[in-house]
Amino acid sequence: MADSSITYFPVGNGDTSLIKLADGTTMVVDIDVCADDMKYDVQNHLVRECRAEGGISHADSFLLTHPDQDHLRGFDTVFYAGDPAKYSDSDKKKKRIIIDELWFSPRIFCPHEKDLCDMAKVAKKEADRRMDVYKKDKTEANKPGNRIRIIGYTDNPDFVKLKDRFVIPGNRISEINGAIRQNFSMFIHAPTKKDTDSKWSERNDTSIVFQAAFRVGDVERAALAMFGGDAGCAIFEDIIGKSKGPDLEFDLFLGPHHCSWTFFSERPSEENDPSNTILDFLKSRKRKGAIAIASSKPIKDDDDNPPHYIAKQKYEEIFGAKNFICTGEHPSETEPEPVYFTMTKNGPVKDDYASKSQVVSSAAIAATVSSPKTYG
Repeated sequence: MADSSITYFPVGNGDTSLIKLADGTTMVVDIDVCADDMKYDVQNHLVRECRAEGGISHADSFLLTHPDQDHLRGFDTVFYAGDPAKYSDSDKKKKRIIIDELWFSPRIFCPHEKDLCDMAKVAKKEADRRMDVYKKDKTEANKPGNRIRIIGYTDNPDFVKLKDRFVIPGNRISEINGAIRQNFSMFIHAPTKKDTDSKWSERNDTSIVFQAAFRVGDVERAALAMFGGDAGCAIFEDIIGKSKGPDLEFDLFLGPHHCSWTFFSERPSEENDPSNTILDFLKSRKRKGAIAIASSKPIKDDDDNPPHYIAKQKYEEIFGAKNFICTGEHPSETEPEPVYFTMTKNGPVKDDYASKSQVVSSAAIAATVSSPKTYG
């Protein structure tokens, strides 16, 4: 049995991560295969890592932290959307991956979300389809390609019949794709509750934030990883105030919003006035040897933000320069490779990936998906 692992992909100012468990279970967290400066073939890498059945690739789950385009670009290129029974030879030729279980926040269905990007509309349509299946036929809804998991709260009456598929923040879950995973769990931190959906005004504020915990052998919580989407300072301050210490600990910390200053403070970066709550959280909850990862383009000391150079400096002050990794610079800016960690009894261990995917140009990738607009 292989080791559990996490792979952070070099996708420019975007997010794509793969959690793979020792039993082969796969969870893709966000997808972006069309960043301007993309130089790595993420799709073929995911196809290689996912379970194959009859020549068709299956991801046990896909978790969308929030519906910004830099977390969704190329969704319909990498994944199949629609009734799994209608998966075609054309889909197979294009190597589209079937998502056995789709994880999302109900916030993409909020009334004020009228400006969803094209890929968010595709993801919403697929979520709608799966919810309709669940309401009509629980047996059909439990088949791979139709399953759903909804993270968060909503006052939308359309979700009443789906309460069995909700996970409320503040709880831990170990079920993925219809099965309990013995050596893995996720503590869901956010999105936290508001009185009504309309009180959510920013998509970044609705990001799914979670701690992934890996058991290795007889060691509980052998490795811990924190995922925060694009959640900003105020959201994390709220999480910190509500959560117990162990649920906030981490060995790997994926810096929110592509190494943005918005995680450290709601005040402009020029003021260099980070939140003490955030600083204390990073310093007190990181475990020995903890590593911060910035899923971003190369970080420069300029005004093209994110990534913010001042945020990089803060991470390096807290974690140490050797324990801060930018995906766009790993191992080099010209030929970035995924950042790959295996989970051991002594925590995550960074490895060079054994069989890298074929590198393709950003122009070739752009030819298959819609062009990017602005970052989230």
